Amino acid sequence: MILDLGFRGGKVPQLPVELFSSKLSWKLHDLAKAKKYYVWLFALAIFPVVTLSILKKTGTWSSWITKFVVLLSAEIVLASLPFACQFKKLNRIPKLLRPLLIKEVVELGLDFRHENWNMIAKRANEFLLQEGFWHSELCIYDGEECLRYFRGQVYLPYVNVPSESREEQLAARIYEKSYEDYWNSQKLAKITTAEEPCQNLPKDTYHFSFVYDLVYGGKKALKYLPVVVLTYLLLNFKISPKLIVTASVIGFLQLMCFSYPLTRQGRKTVLSRPVHVLTLMKLKLHLEPGESASEWDKVAKKMNTYLNEEGILRDRTVFFDGRECHEKFKSLLASILADGDIKRNMYPELIRFAIECKTA
Repeated sequence: MILDLGFRGGKVPQLPVELFSSKLSWKLHDLAKAKKYYVWLFALAIFPVVTLSILKKTGTWSSWITKFVVLLSAEIVLASLPFACQFKKLNRIPKLLRPLLIKEVVELGLDFRHENWNMIAKRANEFLLQEGFWHSELCIYDGEECLRYFRGQVYLPYVNVPSESREEQLAARIYEKSYEDYWNSQKLAKITTAEEPCQNLPKDTYHFSFVYDLVYGGKKALKYLPVVVLTYLLLNFKISPKLIVTASVIGFLQLMCFSYPLTRQGRKTVLSRPVHVLTLMKLKLHLEPGESASEWDKVAKKMNTYLNEEGILRDRTVFFDGRECHEKFKSLLASILADGDIKRNMYPELIRFAIECKTA
């Protein structure tokens, strides 16, 4: 397996996060380069023709069982290629990248910083394409995805069961040292000492967090509503104003059953990157909010501004108010200091900083 990579022709490829406006457009573009893409398109094209021919001969469309089978078959055909690509990516790609990730971190040595993950991700995409493991240079979306692979394949296994490999040990230590460097960096100092942002917290506008999530969940539901309405009309083989209104109302309510909990859960779980958790700890140490709700509001405002600048939930804010920020901080601290059990620890690389926060 070739690991000594240089970018082809001196050309430095761009990451998907730099090329596409959303993850959906990236996934669709990458899917279009898959080896079986045209076979998949052909299957999508002939499916309606074959289905209509069978239904016309059998005359069974009025049966709800037939409608269910047709709809399920259509979903299977539609999802076949995306599912196959995603399955390969989740189960094979991280293992293939393990040696490369170790090598890249070790080579950077004490110069390794969190920002280097983007460069490593570019090298990983180039490697996967050159070795024929992926069909394009768009496999890994950004440096954060590369970091997740490193934590899952190298760092966390090493913490749970220390390896005898010198390179793995060195890579783990260098990785841990990068957080110590960030903790003491001027960049983090500027974030913590910056003036309080002028923006309001969502609680000042929406008053209740469920209303805030309901509004944004509704916006997501409206994006997919035309697809649901069209599907409903196709299943009934007729179009009328009454049917369109009925399909719109029922479809919107059905979508809200999914989009609201996903929106709420997504906002509560989005703070997962170690560097973001570390930033929250530093803000808490600097501002010393104690149990004061108004002081935690200040922490929440600064974190919301920082996360927006980092590209996290750009269309809205993560923390509804200071109380929510305080609860998240306590939850993260408890997960890091999990009764001394290193295997249950979510962020073993942050234990030292969590202890400092707890004892301060």
